[in-house]
Amino acid sequence: MSATPFTPAQAMSGVPPHIVAEWDRCRPWLEAALEHDGGHYGIEDVWREVVSGSATFWPGKRSAVITQFWNFPRARTCNHWLAGGDMAELLGEMQPVIDDWARANGCTEMTIAGRVGWVRAMKPFGFEPIFTVVRKRL
Repeated sequence: MSATPFTPAQAMSGVPPHIVAEWDRCRPWLEAALEHDGGHYGIEDVWREVVSGSATFWPGKRSAVITQFWNFPRARTCNHWLAGGDMAELLGEMQPVIDDWARANGCTEMTIAGRVGWVRAMKPFGFEPIFTVVRKRL
């Protein structure tokens, strides 16, 4: 896993070539995750969010994660927006690093909005369901 994520400060000075190369390498994992997004975003939209500093790109060796900060009046949350690739790397190697980074950035909680299978996968790491979202297309 990259020692540091791609952060907003880097976006302001241009995207470093090594980040573009990592994005291209990790893109298939993120595109696979977007298949379960409900059609809200395309991969280009995600890239714009990363480059603008609204999201953080975490490239691993065999997986990738996109996180975002959600600020509320009484909490700051680090949300896993997209994740794809090797589950063992995501949970065993990347999650502890992301947890530490989130704490260092003032977060008091970590969230994941995803398919039901994530509840089971994340329970051993201290995650618990807090609400359910349902949708109706209009």
